[in-house]
Amino acid sequence: MIQAIIFDMGGVLAHESWGRARLAEFDAMLGLTPGSLVSRLFSGEVWEAYSTGELSPEAYWAQTGAPLEKHLPRDFRRFKDNFWGAELDLAMALLARRLRARYQIVLLSNAAPFLPAGLLQEPHLQGLFDRVIISAFVGMRKPNPDIFHYTCRSLALPPAACALIDDKARNTLAAQSLGMAAIEHVDAMKTERALRRLGVRV
Repeated sequence: MIQAIIFDMGGVLAHESWGRARLAEFDAMLGLTPGSLVSRLFSGEVWEAYSTGELSPEAYWAQTGAPLEKHLPRDFRRFKDNFWGAELDLAMALLARRLRARYQIVLLSNAAPFLPAGLLQEPHLQGLFDRVIISAFVGMRKPNPDIFHYTCRSLALPPAACALIDDKARNTLAAQSLGMAAIEHVDAMKTERALRRLGVRV
């Protein structure tokens, strides 16, 4: 029986479309193909080291963003925070709030260390989570199975008692391989239906 629902942040509880659009504008200013800066900042070995706490914000930016700052507007440097400019998905936040009446609610996010001081201060997220697990603070990232085991231990629950909601198939597949229920999120309506199919009372 499911006792805890684990939510991803980006692509589930929050939309990153504004920030990605802004980075696309910067791509154009630099004459780069669309998506180049998203890839430079948020994928690869440097990003993985930053989002597991191996690199400080300053060391990360020195390798990724700082060489480009002189060519771009000042707000470019705000992207040290991978959730800068992200907007809450209100429908998902309200769904999580409804679920909290019966289940433990957990945030599990691959993120830079700015998340607690940023998006998590959104009023609709205040007091929502029983646990907040951010990769930069625990030294592990999804889809590494260790971070799912860590999350379950923090709840004193087996994987079979937890359900993950995440927008990336690699993460849902990793969770399922451990015996955890998992939903690949598309939108709030589809996720609610999927939860009901799992026997979750919404």
